[in-house]
Amino acid sequence: MAADPKKLMGFETSADKKVPIRTGDWDAMKLALWRANSAWETIAREATVLLEACKHADGCPGKEDEFKPCLPGCPDREKRLSALVILGASKQCAPIDAKKVADGPYFAPSREYFSEVIAELAAAQIEIERLRVAAAVTTTTETTETP
Repeated sequence: MAADPKKLMGFETSADKKVPIRTGDWDAMKLALWRANSAWETIAREATVLLEACKHADGCPGKEDEFKPCLPGCPDREKRLSALVILGASKQCAPIDAKKVADGPYFAPSREYFSEVIAELAAAQIEIERLRVAAAVTTTTETTETP
């Protein structure tokens, strides 16, 4: 009985199975991931600004190190704790790798898709011209009927 060594060593599991995903869905997911990443970066930057703006009492260990607690007499102790919670959540929940979709690889459309788009464009141009002629006929009949 020949067993697959990768499966026996645990390198390959049932979770490694690949499933097909539509390209539009995949691009939408990448875009959502990129938006989440940029939002978390903004949150982290603003929380850092809040931390830097906090006032501390003399000799407060939290002034120099964000991991040390503030003294009970610090004026912005609660504000600093809230900013630290926000900063910690942004570090924990931020995606590891999220590139802008425009920075990803480009795949040219198939000939069939391109032909469909051109055909729809031609049909839309014909429809616009037909509506333009109908509007011109309506306008001339209205102007000639009025005394």
